[in-house]
Amino acid sequence: MDEKRISAFGPDKLIDQALADSQWARNTRARVGSSDAGHVSDPAGDLLSAPGASTAEPAAAPAPAPDGYTAARARTEQANAGIAELQLAKLRGEVRDVSDINRGGFDIARELRDAMDSSVNTLAAELAPLDSADACAQVLRRHNRTIQEMLAKGLREKLSVKVAAE
Repeated sequence: MDEKRISAFGPDKLIDQALADSQWARNTRARVGSSDAGHVSDPAGDLLSAPGASTAEPAAAPAPAPDGYTAARARTEQANAGIAELQLAKLRGEVRDVSDINRGGFDIARELRDAMDSSVNTLAAELAPLDSADACAQVLRRHNRTIQEMLAKGLREKLSVKVAAE
């Protein structure tokens, strides 16, 4: 695989080590989090130190510039990983789209308002002939329970919310 990262000279295809190291550094992208960013391997598998490094000790990986290519690539990789995690959670049903929740919540609130408004005349007619507070409370509880059941049904259907039964 000839990627033209390092130039060879002459009929014997000789390589100058200092020139090869600088060409390799210029023509090769560093991997994010790579521990060998300051080293290159020759075909025999031996590590060649980066220019200016001691041959007794391997050179430490240079810290990427905070606003350089490596940092931008790291941010891109992190963003892509976050998007993948979000898509997986959505497929599992653990996450819902905000617009679906807003639309469902609005529909449920509108139905609740309409039910409460329409129950006023019914409640007035049922409460008018009653002469005790206990009888009025019983009618109000029945109407409240009907509206609460409608709310629970709307939550289950529109928002896929599990409502605990009493």
